[in-house]
Amino acid sequence: MRDYELVGPFDTHRVLVGGRRVPFLEAIPANGGIVHMLLDRRYGLDISVADAGRVIPFIADCIAIGLGYTCHPSADEEPLRADPFPRSHGIERMDYAPGTSSAGG
Repeated sequence: MRDYELVGPFDTHRVLVGGRRVPFLEAIPANGGIVHMLLDRRYGLDISVADAGRVIPFIADCIAIGLGYTCHPSADEEPLRADPFPRSHGIERMDYAPGTSSAGG
């Protein structure tokens, strides 16, 4: 059983994961076992039907996280908002001298 569905046809197909629509993601099934994925009506990606079962749920989770949720919810759970004040992450400068070992000692 697949974890995703393509509902349509409309101009494009709506993408569902776990019975819930994936926002900003549309698909167009094509001949030859290919699915044209369209993100935010701006970015396209052609994937095989075989790869769609792994790629589509991953994209759904990425979109959900970008929208402030912990993940794309399954059919039997409600969307859960992520912590509104996550730990601070930054980009730190790491000084490195060539010829030195990075292992402490």
